[in-house]
Parts: sequence; structure tokens; C-alpha cells
Amino acid sequence: MPTRDRLPGIVGVGLFCLCMAACGGGSNGVGPPPPPPPPNPSFELSLSTGNIALTQGGPGQILQVSIVAQNGFTGTVSVTLTGVTAGVTVAPNSLSVTSTSPGSFTLSASGTAEVSQQPVSVNAVSGTLNVDKSIQLTVTGTVPPDPFHPVGGSMVHGFYDESRQLLFATNLGLNELDVISGVDFSIQARVPVPQPLGIDQMVDGKTLVIGTVAQELITFDEDTLAVVQHPFSAVGTGGFTLFFPTVVALANGKVIVIGQEEGIDSSDIVDGGQYLYVWDSNANTFTQLEPTGNNPWETDSLARSADHKWAVFAGDQFYLYSSDSDSLTSAPFNTVNPPDNTFGVRGYAINSNGSEIAVVSASQVTFLNNSLAVLGTTPIPGAFQTARTAVQFSADGSKLYLQYDLPLEIEEIDATAYTALGYLSATVVPDDDNLERLLATDSQGRAYFGIDGGVRFVDLTQSPVPNGPNGNLQVPNCPVLDDSLPLNTSMRQTLVTTFTGVSVYVGAQAAPLLNGGTAISVPASSTVGPVDVVCIDSFGDTAVYADGVSYGVDPIGFSANLLPPTGNPPAYLFGFGFSGTTFEVPSINIGGQPATKVTDLPLGPGVIQEESMRIPNGSPGEAPVISVSSSAGSGTLSSAASYYSSPTIIPATGLLQLLYDSHRSLLYALKGTEIDVLDPATLQWQSPLAFPTAATGAYNTMALTPDGSKLVVAGSSGLAPQFIVLDPDNVSPPSVVTYSGNSDVFGSIAITEFNTVVVPGNPGLVLNLSTSTFTSLPYFGGQVIRASADGSHLYSAALNDSSGEVASIDPSTYAVRSEGFGEMFWTDLAVSADGSQFAAVDAPPDATGDIVGLFDPALQYLNSNAYPDFSPPDDTGVLGVTFSPGGKVLVVPLGDSIEIWDAARGTLRARLMTPEELHVLVYPEGAIAPMLVLDSTGQTIYAVSASGLTVLKLPQPLDQIPSMQWPQARSHNSKQPEFHGLIASRMAAMHSKPSK
Repeated sequence: MPTRDRLPGIVGVGLFCLCMAACGGGSNGVGPPPPPPPPNPSFELSLSTGNIALTQGGPGQILQVSIVAQNGFTGTVSVTLTGVTAGVTVAPNSLSVTSTSPGSFTLSASGTAEVSQQPVSVNAVSGTLNVDKSIQLTVTGTVPPDPFHPVGGSMVHGFYDESRQLLFATNLGLNELDVISGVDFSIQARVPVPQPLGIDQMVDGKTLVIGTVAQELITFDEDTLAVVQHPFSAVGTGGFTLFFPTVVALANGKVIVIGQEEGIDSSDIVDGGQYLYVWDSNANTFTQLEPTGNNPWETDSLARSADHKWAVFAGDQFYLYSSDSDSLTSAPFNTVNPPDNTFGVRGYAINSNGSEIAVVSASQVTFLNNSLAVLGTTPIPGAFQTARTAVQFSADGSKLYLQYDLPLEIEEIDATAYTALGYLSATVVPDDDNLERLLATDSQGRAYFGIDGGVRFVDLTQSPVPNGPNGNLQVPNCPVLDDSLPLNTSMRQTLVTTFTGVSVYVGAQAAPLLNGGTAISVPASSTVGPVDVVCIDSFGDTAVYADGVSYGVDPIGFSANLLPPTGNPPAYLFGFGFSGTTFEVPSINIGGQPATKVTDLPLGPGVIQEESMRIPNGSPGEAPVISVSSSAGSGTLSSAASYYSSPTIIPATGLLQLLYDSHRSLLYALKGTEIDVLDPATLQWQSPLAFPTAATGAYNTMALTPDGSKLVVAGSSGLAPQFIVLDPDNVSPPSVVTYSGNSDVFGSIAITEFNTVVVPGNPGLVLNLSTSTFTSLPYFGGQVIRASADGSHLYSAALNDSSGEVASIDPSTYAVRSEGFGEMFWTDLAVSADGSQFAAVDAPPDATGDIVGLFDPALQYLNSNAYPDFSPPDDTGVLGVTFSPGGKVLVVPLGDSIEIWDAARGTLRARLMTPEELHVLVYPEGAIAPMLVLDSTGQTIYAVSASGLTVLKLPQPLDQIPSMQWPQARSHNSKQPEFHGLIASRMAAMHSKPSK
């Protein structure tokens, strides 16, 4: 074989021999291998359990640790635990154990330990030896008290009655006073109160006095729940009417009241105003207190002592009022807010007996005695704002509470040592409610806040959270969870952000954080509907995500309760669980028929959902069940709506105004050259009332004399006002009366009990129908004028006018009294049959819905309407607002619906959807003639609609229609705005909707 083939083998033998020699083999290089080295000493870690379960604030649990020595190990092992949940203590911090001396840890959870489930590492170290094991640590929590209680609407101020343990909260969003138990926070009563805002208790201990966003004060008997209205009129220097939103009651029976000039927004402060008045409840007098000179004045709040003997307020100076002497003491702002009042006075409070006063600026609190001498000052964290904030002493006077907002928090100040102690959260997440307020505190150290349509409770006896640097008052961070879950199913959810140091509860069940706060276990529920998510940090501070999770499908509100059997108008369904997955569109059936064009409408934060749809056809009298299904389950809503009798749509064109003749039971429809006459019994057109050939003008409005003998049509021929006088019975021939002078008349007409036609203008005119002669009427601002059925009362309202003027005209002398409501933009007017009330309506074509101002004959603005959260308007106004025959309800037409408002309460009784679009407001020209009227019983509605005349027969007369029990608002659904006086607030409350 070639040499190269042998070389590997020869080399291998040589290497083997060399190795044997080197390893001490026999003489011939072959022998047994040496014994292996002895094994290194080591140990095994032994634990008494692999699971430790702790309860917040409960007893500790023991983890025994021992080691098993191996290979002669005799060393000492140091044992520590890592990855322990926040709030869990381990004692001792470490152990030193040997094989003959085991040890044990005691693990315990504080009352605010983080509720979680996660592995904890047990690390054992001895020199270079390191042995690890893990245990599962579970921390469970006791159910926390429920800190948030939904009420609905917008609560702005409150008074807590210690003797009755009741919280009385003014609810401007629902036109009511809410009576809430201080024991279990249940709602004891909802009492209708018009436009309530400020509140205080009179010295008798049983009567509440309430300030309003209207021209009146309210007194309320806490025992009988009786409400008494006290109208007062006052006008500011700008010529606009004053409202009286804020009150404090003193021991001498006097009530100091802030007067707010309507149309001036008081620096974004709903409570503030430019005047102070005093109501003497004993003498029932109402007099101006301040300003007494020409100095500009702005008072943002009022405060009094618990004994009712002292009150403080800021204006051009800082004032202290004594009820004993009925006198004022004042001091310059530089004195009460040293050193130089740079940022102005932002708030103030006075303790129970008037011995200490706190004045709060942007950066500090100054404490004064009742001689207005400075006792001390303390800096405060963060700038304290004026708007939406409150200042209160504790019942014992030892602490001062400052409300911060967005997010809502309460800062505690030591009122003796003059130091800032820290803060507590009162937030409801996400905190974006511009009306959040500290309503009241009680002697037990509890605070009640109005926020997101509910009452948030805070226990002020717990230790506050230390103030953070740079004024940062950090509220507990609450995770946003998947919000729609099926019933009876727990769910593990991955969190976008890691959460540590916080305990989470979902519907009062612990929701443990997992994997170091990167995931969470959401508990199951067998109850349909939304629940709150409550988060508590290591300080015990609490945040609430109201309705943070919902289970199953829970429809709770439908926007309309009276539906046409045909026409398929739009409607809106509110509830929870409609979209179990992202972008899911639920299946909705109404009375077994599928709704069409179902679209999810975003409502913003919170889990409540809104679905728009078209209503399917139904059977008259049917009360359909609304059913919804999605991947989260299915649910039903009953008794939310019913179909009314089949409407009739009579084809017609060119209709300019409707008028119902109760004397003949006929309907008149004005056209350009005639008046069409409809027989309501047969719904057939009769022979029209033709205009005479001499009628050459353009006509847009008509009115009937109170006795029904004459029908007058008004218009103009060129620049000359012209009137057609017709006999509805055609006994007398029609005539034409033309004014020969100069008169710029405009608007509608009204006929008095003296058979005179009143026409607004510059100047206006009075046409005497008996003599066919004219009299000039002094100019007044109203373009729309209406009369009571008997012609004994005439009222007008200004259109296209920033004065917001309403007026009363004497039907015999034509003397005019008026009130101005700045920036109000009235579009229509209605007068009750007896003239005892009238309503001006603001329903412009650039907004949905309407503002209703309800007035008495003295032009007192007594109430406004308040929309329920689950019946928002979605169309613009239609002319023809009218009172029912009995005056109990006000009918306001919109493009696709007719709103039926309770005239006493300003609340929505019903929303009737129309089979086709009604005639929308012509604006601004010609916007005077009613497009909707009622018959004499108030059971049939006639309205000009897209294709003619729509006739709607109601189930019962309007005065007898029961009020729909709209569901109360869930959190984050309320669309109430921040109030800048009446105008901006109510205009902003008009809901915008997508195109239908």
C-alpha cells in the first residue's frame, strides 16, 4: 500500500503511547484510569409552601425556609425574596440559615397593598453558590366602600343637614333638588325645582333657600318638600335682566344674593355676578346692597359662618358682614391678601363662629380674624383657580379644604399651624367635567362632590397624600380595560402600560394585577350592566372609572317614546355591550322588525354606547320590545316606546301658516292668494277663502279675532302695510285695508279683545277693525307677537336681536313693558289660552334643539327646559311652538320630532317622531308664521311637512299625556356644558348630531 495510507494509523498509535506514559500507565503504557475527584459541597433549597395568600390588612403568613446539605456542605446560606408586591412587607429582610438551623419569613399586606397575583423569587446565596426557587404570591382585597353614586344631570351646590343626615343637592341639569341619604347615599327624593343653583339653610333649621339661573329665589321645606317661588326683578346697568344664582342665609332673616347680569359671563364663573342684593325674608323686601357707587364689581362666591352670624365676600374690597349689627366691615385686598394681591382673591371661607377667615389667592392662603387682621399665611401647591373651585372649613375649624379641579382633588390646610398637609383625590376618571364641585362636608369628616352626573364620596379622616413637587397632585392611575364583556366570564387582559402600586376593583371585586402589572385578571359577573372600576394607591387614595366595564348587553334608553307606524324616522338607542368587539355593529330589532342604518355614534369616554338607526314600521298601539345582540350577548328594553295611530299626510304645496278655528272646528292654511279650509272630521279641503282682487300685496301671516268673527291676513303692497279682512262664514265680503302713512312694520300680528290688530314695527300699527282706522304704536323690539285666546294678554319677543327682549303690551292702552336677556336669540313665542304664562323659544337653524324660556305675565323668567340625557334632539327648529289647551305642556316642533315639555317643570314629557320632515324654520326672512297648530282638545296635531299637511292623532289629549320616565344619566353621558350664565350654557346644551 502506498506509504501515505499508513501514516494516520502510525501517528494515532504513537499519540496513544505518549498519553499512557504521561498518565502513569504501566511499563508497557497500559493501566486503569484514576478515580474522579470528590464532588463539590452544595445544598438544596426547601420551602414550606409554594403559595402564599395574603389579605389587605390581614394577619401575616409564614414561609419556612430550610436547606439540605449535600457533599459535606457546612456553610451558611443568605436567603432573600425579590419581586414582592407593593405594600407587602417581609420580615426579616433576609435570613441566614444552615442545614441544622432553618428560618422563616413573615409576609403581611398593608391595608393598601397592591391586589395582585405574581411569582416571588426566593434567592439563596452562599459564596459562589446560588439557588433560586419561586412561590406564587396572591394579595386579595377587602371590598372598598362605593365612592361614586350616579344621580343624573349636573349637581352644582349642596347643603348637608346634620340633624336629618341628608344631602340636598341642586341639580341644574334636571331642574330638580336631589335629596340624598348621608347613610347609604340612596336618593330619597327628586323634587322639581326650576333652574336651581346655589343653596343654603335658613336659621330655622328646616327651610332651604335656593338661588336660581332665573329671576327668582326658591324656598324649600325640608319636612314637607314644599317648594315656594319668590320672583324678583332687577336690571343691571347694561340694561339686561339679573339672575340670582348664589345665596347665603343669615341669623337676622336676611339672605345675601349675588345678582348676575344675563349675557355677562362673570369670568367663566356660574356663581358669580356684578351685584349683591339682600332679601329680607321677614319683610319680603329685595334691595341692592352693592355696588353703592360707580366702581366695577364682581363677586364670585359667598361664604358664611355656621352660626349664620357672619358672611364674607369680595367685590371692590374684601367685606365682612355681621348679622348682629346688620353692617359691613371692609379692608383693601392688599391687606387680606399680602403682600400685594398680585393674582387676586380666588376664594374664601369663614369658620363656624366667625373667629377665623381664610382668603385664598393663586399661591397662598391668608388667615384673618374677624377684625380682618392677618393671623398667618401658608403657600399652597399649584395655582388655585377661581372658576369651579370651592373653599370650606372643617366642622371643628381645624382644617381648611381647597377644591382643585381637572382632576378633582381636595387640598388640606392646617388652620392652626398654617401649613399645607397634603391632598386626597375625588376624581372620576377620565376627569373632564367642567361642573365638578365640592358640594358639602359633614361633621364626620366626609366630603360630597358633584361630578359626572353623580355624587363622589371622600373620607377626609384618612391621612392625605403628601404634596408633590411643583404643585403636582398626582391621582391614582387607573387602567382602561376592555369595556364590554360576556356574562359569567372572567378575562385576562394585557395592559398597554405597566401598573404598579395600585389595587384595582371591578364591580367591587378584586381584579388582581398579573406579571408585575403588565396584565390584569378581570373577574366574572352574572349581573347585566355597567360597573365601576375603583383604583386605590399605596396611600389609600382613590380614583373611580365610573362604568369602566360592562357585562352582557344592557339597553337602557331610547330617544323617542311616540313612534309613527310608517315613515321610518331616526332614533337613538343607549346602553352597554352593543359592541363586544372593536367596530362591531349590533343587531337591533324593534317589535321583531330589524332597525335599518344602524350606526355606532361615539360618545367619548366611558363604556356607554349610542346607536343611531331608522325605526321600522309598526302597528298602531303596539309597545314594541327593543332587542339587541352582539358578541357580548343579548338584551331587551321594554316600555320605552309605542306606536301612535296612523298619521295622515294630505298633499299640499305653498302653505305659509296654519291656524285652528275652535269656533267652527276648521283648520285654515294660508297661501299666497287664498286661505285653504280643511274639515278635520273628513280631512277634506272645503272651498277656500279667496282674497279680493284689491289684495295686491305679499302676505305671510294671519290671525283670528277672539270672537271668531273676522280672519285678518297681513302683508304689504310695496312699502305700504296691507290687511285683508275676511268673514270665515262668507256672510260679509272681504275687504282690503291699506295704511297710507310711513311705517316699517314687520313680524306677525295679534288681535286683542277689543278687535284691534296689533302689528310690531318702527313705528308699529294698531288697526281698529270696527272703524278700519290706524293708530301708530311706539316702537318696541319684538318682531313676533302673540295673544291669548281671549285677546286679553299680548306678548312679544325680539327676533334677530341681541337684546333678547320680551315684552307685554296692554291691549287697551298699548303701553309696553319689556325685559332684556342679553345675547338671547328668540325665534318663536307661545301664549297660554288664558294668558297666565308665555314661552319664548330659541331654536336657530344652525343648532339642534331649543332653549325654552318660561315667563309669567310680569315678564319674570321663571324656568328653562332641561333635556334628559337619553332623548337628545337631532334636528333644527320649526315655527309653531304652542301651549296645550290646559296650559300644562308646551309643544315645540323640530324637523323630525315634536317635543312635549312639562310647562311647570321644564322637563321633557315625550318625544314624538314624525313620519316625514316638518317644515324647517325659514330664516331670517319671513320667520314668523306658525307651521304647527293643535285642535281645541289638544289631541290632534296639524303640521306643515315635506309633502303637504301631516295630521297626527295622539293617544290622549296633550294635557293628559304622562311624563316619560327617562332613565337617569350614567356617568360620562351627560353633555351639560360649563355654564357662563344662561346663554352659553343652554346654547352649548343643544346637541349636535351627524347627518341623518
